[in-house]
Amino acid sequence: MTSDNDIKENLDDSHIVMAVIPDMEYEEGLVRVAGILSKNYTKILYISINKPYEKLVGKFEKDGVNPDKFYFIDCITKTVKDVLPIKNCTYVSSPRALDEIKTSILEVLKKQRIDVALIDSPHMDVLKFMHFLTIGIINTNSKGIFPFQKEGVGSIRRSIRMFTDKTVYL
Repeated sequence: MTSDNDIKENLDDSHIVMAVIPDMEYEEGLVRVAGILSKNYTKILYISINKPYEKLVGKFEKDGVNPDKFYFIDCITKTVKDVLPIKNCTYVSSPRALDEIKTSILEVLKKQRIDVALIDSPHMDVLKFMHFLTIGIINTNSKGIFPFQKEGVGSIRRSIRMFTDKTVYL
């Protein structure tokens, strides 16, 4: 297992890091990576494709991760209910609304100096979207971590490697 310090060092040395997390430990692995980021960076963009903002913040707080260091793009909540805008979260209509997600990401990158982005996106039109994200991250001199389940998305993960500088295994 990769140590927290190894994850930080890999991100310090790279723009884009792929974090491969065992399926059974995926949620805990994401929170672990978020915790590492919150200790080392001040402005973190977290794009969530499969967990609503409220649940993420609750999990972060329970596990000692400071959610105030994060700006969230929530791709789930609007699929089930209407929500009012809040300070540190943009709600998009669906995980499949790629143009809306891209626009939200660009707005955040333009308005705020983001140190690092954590993008939980295993089921999107991945290659095209990853290309867009990596260009945005590199052009804004930010950093990105793309987590993938170890067992569940092997073919996608192999294709994504072309966009990453390093791969870490949790």
